[in-house]
Amino acid sequence: MRGDGWLVLAFTRCNAPARADEWAAWYDAEHLPALLEAGGDVVTRFELVPKPAPGMPSIGFSHVAIHEFRGADAEARVARTLEREAALRRAGDSHPNHCLIDVHVLAAHGAAGAKSDPDAALEGHVMAYVMCNQSGREAEWDAWYDAIHLPDMMASQAFRAGSRWRRHDAGPYAARHLTLYDVAGHDLEEAVVCSAAVMPGIAAAGRKLDCHVGAMTVTLRACGRHGGAGLRRIV
Repeated sequence: MRGDGWLVLAFTRCNAPARADEWAAWYDAEHLPALLEAGGDVVTRFELVPKPAPGMPSIGFSHVAIHEFRGADAEARVARTLEREAALRRAGDSHPNHCLIDVHVLAAHGAAGAKSDPDAALEGHVMAYVMCNQSGREAEWDAWYDAIHLPDMMASQAFRAGSRWRRHDAGPYAARHLTLYDVAGHDLEEAVVCSAAVMPGIAAAGRKLDCHVGAMTVTLRACGRHGGAGLRRIV
């Protein structure tokens, strides 16, 4: 994906564990194709690792669909996709146990704002929301992230690629930046352990900026018919 790309992240769950397989089949066979008709280029689907346990406290969602948009008209096609999702809900064209927990709209950000195309080798993602906690240091933090932090994380050999995104729809207090790390050639858990192992050395070397804060970070495994390589729009 080029640096003019956009993402729509849909955070979802099924509220009836006994019907989760039925819901997943509907999501893959009906819901995602209906949304893709509105103009997305490719959509991939992932499940949270570890999965939430029924009845236990959780982050609130169990799956994330990543809709990707490219090109000069990408923002307009994002809007059409959101309108299509709203129209489907108004029409009652949904699985009865489908829960849309949240939707985030993000635009490619900075020098690393170019996502690699999904493919069959893609095991999943580490999805990290990040922020600067000191007003007035955002530009310093942003430059550090591109020049030092992201290269340090890629040097851990845990990830195939990493891309940066900024929320288009966030309020003033949200963590507005997202880093999406691609895992391929590693088991997801192995990649997480590998990336975490380099953090003490990075901090000891003085390469961690004091105003950097990690917000929500989750591990996502490709799942269903449209994990990995994804479902693509036919043009």
